[in-house]
Amino acid sequence: MNSGIWIYIVPLAVNLCVAVVAKALKWLTYSGAASALVVGFLAYRFTGPGGWVLLMLFFITANILGKVSRAVSISIETGIQKKGGTRDWAQVMANGGLAGASALLYGLNGGRIALVMFGVAVAASTADTWAGEAGILSKRPPLSIRTFRPVPTGMSGGVTWLGTASSLVGSIMIAMAWYATFADYSDPSWLFLASIVAVAGAIGSIADSYLGATVQGHYYDPERKQITEHETRDGVKLELCRGIRWIDNDVVNFLSNAIAVLVGSGFSLIVL
Repeated sequence: MNSGIWIYIVPLAVNLCVAVVAKALKWLTYSGAASALVVGFLAYRFTGPGGWVLLMLFFITANILGKVSRAVSISIETGIQKKGGTRDWAQVMANGGLAGASALLYGLNGGRIALVMFGVAVAASTADTWAGEAGILSKRPPLSIRTFRPVPTGMSGGVTWLGTASSLVGSIMIAMAWYATFADYSDPSWLFLASIVAVAGAIGSIADSYLGATVQGHYYDPERKQITEHETRDGVKLELCRGIRWIDNDVVNFLSNAIAVLVGSGFSLIVL
């Protein structure tokens, strides 16, 4: 067999195994598993095993935190959040699509800036997911990032000290792993780039909260007398009370990830 074929077979086989296991664990739906296979393949093929491990670091920790938070949270059962813990294709692409695209860009000789974009995309998704999942565990009620008034647990746009701290830890963790994986330790500019990955990742989480509190569609459920992310209840369209109808949490995740990548790549131009 042509040795060049293995650079495609190995990434495909590894990520197929991950997709199958994730589906069996109910971390992903069938569409989510297929999307994760694509994103994982791009990361492994174009950034190498190290870049793929970086992506898996986000994926595994996000799912473990999600299972823990949902075990003690009532936000899903009370109908606030639109989706549960099993991620579909839209959730996978919203959180991993730009990481996969950045990996592809790097493989097409995008240089270090594409590598920074990849790191920022993973850091932003990690920061946002850790903030949301850890924030649900907070004993203090979340505050709206826009008005600083209390909001129900699980409501998009709400922030807590625990969630914010977890967001920073998650972003820094990815930045450190990114540096350890890709950096030329003799070149001090890599430390600056790793700092950009950490800061831009945290900015992405903040952007997610702000967009969630402003433009994400929220609806009033008269039966449960609460605001929810669901557009309908028992087939009946609910009244839009805030935001834009077509902007849901998946769109917000993608937009905040894009903001983080743009910020990270912009600051990187200072060094590169």
